[in-house]
Amino acid sequence: MKKFITENKSFTITVIDRAKDGKPLQCRNGHEIGDSYICEYGCPMPTNGCGGFCSKTMMNLYRLKEVVYTNGDLRLLGFPNNHDIEFPCPDGAVWFRMQIHDLTEIKPLTADKLPEYADVIRRSFATIAKDFGWTRENAPGHVSYLSDEQMKERFKGNFHLFGLCVGDKIFGFVALNDLGDGVYELSRLSVLPEWRHYGYGKKLVDYCKEKVREFGGRKITVDIVDENTVLKNWYAANGFVYTGTKKFGHLPFTTGYMEWEVTQAN
Repeated sequence: MKKFITENKSFTITVIDRAKDGKPLQCRNGHEIGDSYICEYGCPMPTNGCGGFCSKTMMNLYRLKEVVYTNGDLRLLGFPNNHDIEFPCPDGAVWFRMQIHDLTEIKPLTADKLPEYADVIRRSFATIAKDFGWTRENAPGHVSYLSDEQMKERFKGNFHLFGLCVGDKIFGFVALNDLGDGVYELSRLSVLPEWRHYGYGKKLVDYCKEKVREFGGRKITVDIVDENTVLKNWYAANGFVYTGTKKFGHLPFTTGYMEWEVTQAN
């Protein structure tokens, strides 16, 4: 069997003593306090030789995991947070603690794999081109049609490249271009469509903000499709201020400009 998808979450499930009603832990599967299991989307696997899960518990467990995988809010189900929750088996004999781990991390990238990064950028921006009806014929300059050679040419100079990764696989990309005088351009922020709505775009932007602070910079600028109101509002919600527009003849849209100032408050 070969798994075709890389998961962004993992789970540690531990048997705990939660005998609220005074009943002892008496599970037909033999669960004991301290038994621990790990899993991603599939069934939990024991880490210390303990037994498995009954079908009734698995039904409850999968419901909880589906909430996590769809970026739902477990707090709406009465849990105090989205990271460490406790739940009983349907028979009330065993209580479990499920800890949720995000497997993604942001890593500095080197320039030796620019075609791989270009593929992430193209696939990410392709959804925007589709939404606006842009094609290679009517919008050849759009980033969704970025070639590998253009990628190599684009990221020459004072660029810092970062990837959203699980292990060695890249699912998001962003670059910071040092424009001088403490100003950095945020470029090609990309998250693959299947990885959206988990907050990873914000995670990449926040990472860039911290990097600019670390570099001693004072400002981040970004250019966007001005007609993309959703994106414009998203950047505004992340602290960017709208500064103006410019029209380029080779592009079928107006380029909008926004910026974020480095302060202690944001």
